[in-house]
Amino acid sequence: MTFFIASLIQMMTYCLSIPILMKRRIGVGLFLIMLAGSQTIGMALFPLMGAMSSLVILVFLIGCLYYMSRQWLLSITVAVIPMILSIVSDYVINLFALQVFNLSTADIQGGYLLVAAVVGIMLLTFALSYLGRYLFGTMRDHEPFFRRYGVLLTAMVVITLLIFYLNIWIGQQQGYSNENIRANSILFLFYFILLMGVCFILIRVMMKETNLQNKQVQYERLTEYTENLEQLYMDMQKFRHDYINILLTMSEYIRSGDVERLERYFNERIMPISQGMQSNNYKLGALYNVKLQELKGILSSKLIKAQELKIDAVIEVVEPIEQVSMDSVQLCRCLGILLDNAIEEAVQCDKPSVRVAIIKREQSVMIAVTNSCRSNMPELYKIFERGFSTKGNNRGLGLSNLKEIVAKSENATLDTQIMNGEFIQLLEVYDASATKSRMTG
Repeated sequence: MTFFIASLIQMMTYCLSIPILMKRRIGVGLFLIMLAGSQTIGMALFPLMGAMSSLVILVFLIGCLYYMSRQWLLSITVAVIPMILSIVSDYVINLFALQVFNLSTADIQGGYLLVAAVVGIMLLTFALSYLGRYLFGTMRDHEPFFRRYGVLLTAMVVITLLIFYLNIWIGQQQGYSNENIRANSILFLFYFILLMGVCFILIRVMMKETNLQNKQVQYERLTEYTENLEQLYMDMQKFRHDYINILLTMSEYIRSGDVERLERYFNERIMPISQGMQSNNYKLGALYNVKLQELKGILSSKLIKAQELKIDAVIEVVEPIEQVSMDSVQLCRCLGILLDNAIEEAVQCDKPSVRVAIIKREQSVMIAVTNSCRSNMPELYKIFERGFSTKGNNRGLGLSNLKEIVAKSENATLDTQIMNGEFIQLLEVYDASATKSRMTG
């Protein structure tokens, strides 16, 4: 009975560490399947294989995680890390019992000491899991970095686990003497600290690379915005140059009472200028209220692209927007996806239009992107599926990526509607204080 309880606690440790590392909940049904399956495998194979039965449990957990996420690298990495942490915790607890209480491994193989040791291992594993959550979560949140080094990270944790179990197997062959436990504990701790050090170095490299990329993107967006302002200034200069001549000509027609020629002159010369004043450049004037350069850059570049495609593109920003409580890279990715999809859909309509509104609320900033759409738009649940596209196979990754980015953010929501021939997407980013009240409320 004691062995059953100890085994159950160990399996619960594995299964509870997984959602801690992933920073997401797993369904109760899947959790119970993982727990029951792991416990059954452990009870059946441990008498035959000993500690090596954990490798069979590992394969089972990887299968369960893949069923949930459909990502092999993520499934393998998240399943392996709790086992590594559990092994390190096991040796730390054994070393502590040996050094402080002079208890050997044989002394804690049964009774309440075994249960106490397993509970200690569980608590230490949870503590280490939260550290791993920070490291692994930081890497995973930066998708370009994880795509580049994900295989390396997975290989590193798998090799670490194999080294640990090889050492355990050798220990079983030689017998677990006190000296063997001390040596293994020091070796595993050293290896674990080295692994954490490598992860910290990778994170620092990743942060520097991300900052450089962010600055490059900001520079490119700012350059595009500056070019647009220069073009607007040139248009204003042209208008000022012609303004006096226009007034002089009109004054002559008025003085001579030639109403017919005045009317013709007005329709042929003045009206085109009036339309020009309402042209694309002036529709972007509200960008002045966007004080975040990276946000201003992507908005201006995408809307200018829309105007070049003969789309009626307008932006409305009534109040100055000085801060949005979201990582600038992730925010620009979200806006890029929203605007790209809006432009691609609008250009296929008879009267193409794209409207953007940024609304400053009391505890949030809402970004509304509205575009004209065709009458035969697919169902909303389909357009967010990975790989779905109206342009062909394997091209529809944008909206599914957008959904994943928003899901990872604790302070952002996305609402999508189709109304009166328009496709409307509302991205709302809450302030930090509002996020805390929403989570606790």
